[in-house]
Amino acid sequence: MIYAARPKWNYRLDLEYDGTDFSGWQWQDGERTVQGCVEDAVARLYSAGIRVSAAGRTDAGVHATGQVAGFRTDVEREPATAVRALNSHLPPDMRILSVSKAESDWHPRFSAKWRSYEYCISKSPRSIGRAYSWYLPRVLNVERMNEAAGYLRGSHSFRAFAHESPAEKHYLSDVYRIDWEEDDNNYVFRIAANRFLHGMVRLLVGTFANVGRGKIGPESVTEILNSHDVRNSGMKVPAAGLVLTGVGYAPWVPTIHTRS
Repeated sequence: MIYAARPKWNYRLDLEYDGTDFSGWQWQDGERTVQGCVEDAVARLYSAGIRVSAAGRTDAGVHATGQVAGFRTDVEREPATAVRALNSHLPPDMRILSVSKAESDWHPRFSAKWRSYEYCISKSPRSIGRAYSWYLPRVLNVERMNEAAGYLRGSHSFRAFAHESPAEKHYLSDVYRIDWEEDDNNYVFRIAANRFLHGMVRLLVGTFANVGRGKIGPESVTEILNSHDVRNSGMKVPAAGLVLTGVGYAPWVPTIHTRS
C-alpha cells in the first residue's frame, strides 16, 4: 500500500472577523462562512483543496478578535508576504493578522490549552455598535452576577448550559476565569476555559442576566448546573454581543491573563 506524504509546512493563521454577515465559521454549501472565505484565499496563494481548521467554530453572527486557524501545504511562502497576499483576497469584514510556521505536530484546535470569550450587554439602544452588543433595558446587579459566577469557576459538567450534541463525548469544562465588569455604557462578561460547548457562553449570559435582574438568586446557578438540564438555564442571548478574544497554547496563568 502506498501512503501519501504529509505536507511539509504547517502554517498558523491569526485572524479577526466581524461575524455579522457570516453563517458561522464552518463551511456550508451555499452559505457565506469564515472557513469558506479563508480557504478561497489560501487556494489562490498556495493550492486548491487545502482544508483550513480553526481553534473554535464560532456560530453565525459571532465575532472574533483572536481566532487561530491552520493548514498544511508543500508550498512555502514568506510570512509577511503571505499576510498581504491573503488579505488582498479576503472581504473587508475579515483580516489575517499574522502568518507563522508551526511545529509539525501543532493543531489549532487540539493543541489549544484554553480559549477566551467576551460578551457585551449595552445599557442603552445603539445605532453605531449595535452589531457588537445586546441591549437589555434592565438595570443589572453586577455584584450578584459575580457572586453567581464564582460558583461556576473550576471543573464542572456544563450540560445544563449547552445544546445536546451526539458529537460530545462529555460536557466537562475547566473554567479558569469567569467574571463581570460594569462601566458607564456596558456590562461585560469575560470567560476563559479549556473547552466550550455549543451555546455555552450565550446560555450562561442569559442565566446571569436573570441573576442580575433579581429573578433568581446567585446560588441558583448551582441548582441549574447540577440539574444537567438545559431547560433550566436562562435564555440564549443574541450572537451579536459575543466575541472570541483569544486562544492559548500554553497553560492558563491567572496573573497574566486576567489583567483587563
